[in-house]
Amino acid sequence: MPSPPQPDPLPLALLTGILALTDGALAGIGLVVANARRQGHLTTVEAATFLLVGASAALGVLILVLALLALARGTAGHTLARLASALAWLRLPCVIIALPVLALTLGFAALSGVLQTAGAAVAVADALPAVVVAGILTRRAPRR
Repeated sequence: MPSPPQPDPLPLALLTGILALTDGALAGIGLVVANARRQGHLTTVEAATFLLVGASAALGVLILVLALLALARGTAGHTLARLASALAWLRLPCVIIALPVLALTLGFAALSGVLQTAGAAVAVADALPAVVVAGILTRRAPRR
């Protein structure tokens, strides 16, 4: 009996590549904010959520590159897909836990401003697509 046709991997590869580039841009923003904080233009409280965004996005680039490698390897990429999925699932709760930790250590002002709240929302919203993509890849790359 012939095996069912496999879906075209190109749309998922394009989406994953775009997400990796977006995470790279967010990591760059985190570096700019870190530099501004180091030069004294921003306080730690003002920069905290954007530093979290940058650090999370840097990990997101790694996760999405692993996902692209797993996609390129096909069925041989199941282990990479599982690793990417595990890292993505670890990243999301770490970002969510980091937000109250920032509020407790730096004060509520670290999350209460408009930009700080937007940064917190971006940090959480940026972690979600990696979970979805890695989950799809784990299901698409069956074990040999």
